[in-house]
Amino acid sequence: MKTLSKPSRDGLMAERVLKKAVARVIEENRRLGIPVAVIRKGRAVSIPADEALKLVREHRTRYRARKH
Repeated sequence: MKTLSKPSRDGLMAERVLKKAVARVIEENRRLGIPVAVIRKGRAVSIPADEALKLVREHRTRYRARKH
């Protein structure tokens, strides 16, 4: 069984930057009333930006809860 290694500093920074970029795009789409494309059950679908923002916030809460 493969052991998980500690993420690199560059990898963590890249992940942080990507998450911020996604949050900015979702917020901009929300302001403009444009749906956001996401993958659900292996298919690309469009959802309202408000729903995408809600999903991002829920994901952050779960991530923080697992991290501690």
